[in-house]
Amino acid sequence: MRKATLLKIKNAEAKLGKKLKKRSHVVKSTRKAIRVTQLGDGFARFTFSPVTLPPNSFRSTTINGNGYNLISGSWIFSGNDQGFLLDNYSAAEDRWFFTAWNPTGTTRTVSYAVIAKQKP
Repeated sequence: MRKATLLKIKNAEAKLGKKLKKRSHVVKSTRKAIRVTQLGDGFARFTFSPVTLPPNSFRSTTINGNGYNLISGSWIFSGNDQGFLLDNYSAAEDRWFFTAWNPTGTTRTVSYAVIAKQKP
């Protein structure tokens, strides 16, 4: 996790007056995607099963591209309440990293998708 993310978490904890819970790190793979949409010319969109976030907690997720270079990542939180993605970046050509934060008092899920290009 980047220093900027840790600073955001510390600021949120100070504002809320309580410690946020870090949940275990989740690792997903394009081989285990629940949906693959072929986009042509070696490009594809991979959608993954939702990750559960308990109230006032955050969780990091890494997606491994295996035979694909990952180009971009996207997310969506369940429900209508606010949710934050503290990290959303390429950790390597074939790896994407997310950190999601659920600042609400209810359990939520966050779903991820990545766009990828097949490795030459």
